[in-house]
Amino acid sequence: MKSSTAYRAWMDLNSVLRFHKLINAGALLVCLTQTVVILSLIFSDPIVVKEGDGELSYMIGSKAPVPINEQVVEDFVYKFLKVRYEWQELEPGSMAKSLQPVVTDGLSKKLYGLFTHLKDKEFEGKQVSQSIVNVKIEVTKEQVAARFDKLLKIEGIPIPVPTTVSLNIIRGASNRWNPVGLYVNGIKEHQVK
Repeated sequence: MKSSTAYRAWMDLNSVLRFHKLINAGALLVCLTQTVVILSLIFSDPIVVKEGDGELSYMIGSKAPVPINEQVVEDFVYKFLKVRYEWQELEPGSMAKSLQPVVTDGLSKKLYGLFTHLKDKEFEGKQVSQSIVNVKIEVTKEQVAARFDKLLKIEGIPIPVPTTVSLNIIRGASNRWNPVGLYVNGIKEHQVK
């Protein structure tokens, strides 16, 4: 009698193990299917949604690298100049943080030091803001330069400062905040006072 009870317990245990084997095989199949779907979505071309005139248009994009030509560099430099030279309040931390996606780490540290020096030594507690106008950008194979007028307002009094900058731009990794993958590695600034 004891042997039939042991045999039945052994059979019950085997049926439970077979059931768990089927559940694990099914879960493995679901995981593999999800992995294949996710990988196909990652490596497939993205769907781009463009909104214009109150309508949405859908296009299939491609993941090709962005070709770098003079117009792309000009657009990048213009956006960089706006971020670097336009501010409503001299806050070194937020200004350096807004520049991080488009400058190298070494330049980011130098600019933070410059912003801190301006706040602590040059403008000590004064209300200052700055904007730029008359931006002209020149892109050649040898250099990237820009001329513009800085409008520095100290306690509400505007002071125009004609400025010329030469930029050292390098190519790096593209990311969400810098899809072109260009980075400013150095700035030489010349001001007429």
